[in-house]
Amino acid sequence: MKKIKFGSIEILGCTGGLVWLAIVLLRRLPPSESSIYLLFLGILPNLGVAWTAAMLGKWNIIFVCEQIYTIKKHLILCLTIFALAILSEFIYDSFFNSPLDFNDILITSTAQLIMFFAPIALKDKQFKNYS
Repeated sequence: MKKIKFGSIEILGCTGGLVWLAIVLLRRLPPSESSIYLLFLGILPNLGVAWTAAMLGKWNIIFVCEQIYTIKKHLILCLTIFALAILSEFIYDSFFNSPLDFNDILITSTAQLIMFFAPIALKDKQFKNYS
């Protein structure tokens, strides 16, 4: 059985999961009138899901597909998650009459940029090669 190398992707993924869980629990509390509080309740789940999805995607590539996780696959995974987030915003806008939320797109793109560049900047030894 392969072992998980716990690096920056896993740290961000677990942090994202905890952020998402905290927001789910905070939404059960009585609403606040603070616009900052409401903004965070609206955008932070996107950050949490984006980071957690990237971690789970990496694990899928390594454990289910049994492939080597490269920087190229990491880039494709981050871009795919970002594209799916944008598609989700347009689906909600088109079919559920929910307004297109640019804050959600902004936080998702920021989350994916952090997810992509963190292991490179920290020189994690998560990638077998840089091809």
